[in-house]
Amino acid sequence: MKTVLFALLSGIALYAVLVMVLFATQRSLLYLPSREKPDLSAHEGTSLQEIGLQTEDALVLKSWFAQPSQNRDGLTVLLLHGNAGHIGHRVDKFRRILDAGYGFLLLEYRGFGGNPGKPTEAGLRLDAQSALQFLVEHGIPHDNVILYGESLGCGIAVRAASEHYFSAVILEAPYTSIADVAQRQFWFLPVRWLVRDRYDTLAIINSITSPVVVMHGKQDDIIHVSFGKRVFEAAPEPKTAWFFEGAGHNNLNEFGFDIQLLNYLERNHSG
Repeated sequence: MKTVLFALLSGIALYAVLVMVLFATQRSLLYLPSREKPDLSAHEGTSLQEIGLQTEDALVLKSWFAQPSQNRDGLTVLLLHGNAGHIGHRVDKFRRILDAGYGFLLLEYRGFGGNPGKPTEAGLRLDAQSALQFLVEHGIPHDNVILYGESLGCGIAVRAASEHYFSAVILEAPYTSIADVAQRQFWFLPVRWLVRDRYDTLAIINSITSPVVVMHGKQDDIIHVSFGKRVFEAAPEPKTAWFFEGAGHNNLNEFGFDIQLLNYLERNHSG
């Protein structure tokens, strides 16, 4: 009996330690930045230039910006990228859109790509605000902005879109909340109650007034497609969804998402 009790107590203690470790290290699990400075010279065929974005809490974020061509009437994509890497890893993915003459601002977050600071939900929200303010100051109002959230960036995009009207809000691999995604991955732990940076998309998406596009790979093994479907169902009209058969989390470019997006923009958000 004592042996059984000891084993039970040891198991409970081990479980408690695991929960505490997960709670203490959660941001290092959520944010996986590359801290190397991205090399703009590797993308000489584009019109991207390095800029510095001033945040409300006095950080300067090195990011990349390309002015829209005259025939695009100021339409500009603001990319809020996912939780890993840096902006240099995204240029080829969006090359067709850049080559089509749309303006493009690749926002680099705090703590990513050699930028100062540490990423948190509140901090990344300030980073997005600084990018929007930069665009306004350069003659690109919110209703000329195509807001693009990629994975983690979807939560930032939905928050911004709940406060402003945009030309379109594109959500690639969105989720209901980070707490829900974490709970699915760590089903044996009470992580839903431990997550600090929640990015609670489902709670606010019904306040969006901008046109919404949801795109998701049906074989996504990081953010399950069921999350994207729930986000799409909760989003108000007008809305469009593309669920790509065979696509995972990081390979929508192999399934022509950029061509589909360009066609969508041509039909609905040009001229």
